[in-house]
Order: sequence, then structure tokens, then C-alpha cells
Amino acid sequence: MLFKEKATNEIKQVVRKPLGNLLSGEQLIRVIKRKISKNKKLKVIAVGDETGHFLSINNIPLHIWIYDGKIMRKKVDFNLPFPSHVVKNPRSHITHELQQAIDDALKSKKESRIFVIGEEDLATLYLIYTAENALIVYGQPREGIVLVEASKEMKEKAFLLLSRFR
Repeated sequence: MLFKEKATNEIKQVVRKPLGNLLSGEQLIRVIKRKISKNKKLKVIAVGDETGHFLSINNIPLHIWIYDGKIMRKKVDFNLPFPSHVVKNPRSHITHELQQAIDDALKSKKESRIFVIGEEDLATLYLIYTAENALIVYGQPREGIVLVEASKEMKEKAFLLLSRFR
């Protein structure tokens, strides 16, 4: 199911607050490792350059990593993986191209790396709605790292937000 692409100002206000548990780096790694040990098929999905890099250097396997080569709009100073998909996605959008790349990545048995020309931030909402048996991890600027479980409750919340895109 493809949603309309542009977030309203109301939606942008909602997503400025963490959608899940705000954790420090050490807490996050402990929680993810514990959850993976209990569920070997659990998919870990990273949105953001710094988040994906942090998880990678801490040996957390990423099923999907969505990144744009920037942190807080500044070019990253570390090597990024070779992308399996390259999509365009302007600020405040989740384009159909990005939605389709996420759908393809979720269906794939291989690790996927989606490089976004533009901004990847709102991909989190689409991932929460579409991913099954997954943890979605993203950075909350100047606060920490957010961990969201793709639960029924969170999927309903994401659907309500996505359905209000225009």
C-alpha cells in the first residue's frame, strides 16, 4: 500500500518527539542483543547514518540501513556501505520511490542498504507500519537513540500518521 508523500506540519510536530524508547548507546546495544538472543529472526533496521554506523561498529546485524550521507545536514566523515538501492526523497516526504525500496528491502532475505538523495528521516514511519518482527532504530537529534518495536499498537499509530500525508 503506497501512501501520499508529503508530511503536514502537524505530522512534523508529532515526529519531533520520540516514537519509541529513547536510550543511550550502551542501553540500546544491551536491549537489542537481549531481544535478538530471544528471537533469532528479529530484524534490526537503522534509519540514519550515525545510527547505522553505531550499530554496525557494535556488531549489530542490520537487515536494512537507510542513510543519506549526512548527519545534521553535514557530510559524514566515515565510510558508508555500498547501497543496494538509491532513491530520491525530499525533506518532509516519503516518496513512492522510497516506499517501494523499503518494501523490496523488507521482502529480501539479504541485507539491504538504501541511500537517499535528500532526507531519510520520515522513513521511520513507513518502516514501523510495514516491517514485521522488527526493531526500528533512529537518532533523535541532540537527545539519543530511539528504539521502536513494530508492534500492533505502533503500526496503528504509524498508519494514522501516514494516512494524513498529502
